[in-house]
Amino acid sequence: MRITLTILAFIFIQQAYTQGFETLCNDGLRSLRKKEYSNAINNFERAVMISNSEEERLYALANLAFSYQVTGDMENALKNYNKALLINNKEITLMQQRAGLYMYLDSTEKALSDYNFILGEEPGNRSALFGRAHIYTNTGQYEKARTDFHQLMQIDPNDSNARLGYARLYQKEKRYNECLMLIGQLIEESPNRAEYYITRSNVSRELGQNELALLDVDKAIELEPDNANFHKLRSILLKKLGKTEASERSINRANRLMNKP
Repeated sequence: MRITLTILAFIFIQQAYTQGFETLCNDGLRSLRKKEYSNAINNFERAVMISNSEEERLYALANLAFSYQVTGDMENALKNYNKALLINNKEITLMQQRAGLYMYLDSTEKALSDYNFILGEEPGNRSALFGRAHIYTNTGQYEKARTDFHQLMQIDPNDSNARLGYARLYQKEKRYNECLMLIGQLIEESPNRAEYYITRSNVSRELGQNELALLDVDKAIELEPDNANFHKLRSILLKKLGKTEASERSINRANRLMNKP
């Protein structure tokens, strides 16, 4: 599952921070916004060391964890989210971030535990409902997934992510006609979302319709030409269709994109 990151800044209730602590945190936030992540990490680590209260330590640890997360250092991110949640184990924003990390690291049971806790506190939390539905879908617990997706649709019938999740649930259940119908509706409504075409391509590939699958991958690449994974998928499909040279060009393109600084 892809993790969507935004600079959360973790603004809790304003505390009477010491001047040194506040300066370090403000410098850290500025570095985050400038994508100077090593500077952000350095500032928040120093802020943790000089924090004078649990509130200060929690604030610095949360931002430190997030700084590691955006650099791709998931182990240190998880370590600092855990430290922060030891201070306040009911901080929902932090638990959501940790659950997303667990998903990324394939620690499904731990992610599910976090989502269950969040939903016990906030039964209508859409992010947690979607995350849990995703887990249920991938672990074959289809009725539980359907219940969560249904609740999401009750909250917002136009939630495109929930509808896409429903389509993927249909795919897992091999209810291909319903899956394709729903994806078709989504594409008609938002024709510029590449992930819709990739989802439909995956269904076509499962059905052995590789030429149709390739058409959708080509459309996705048209929308997101620098997505290396799309070029990898194109290479696989071209190879299945016996187009060896074109397949090699696509995988070479994918490799160049992955190695791009």
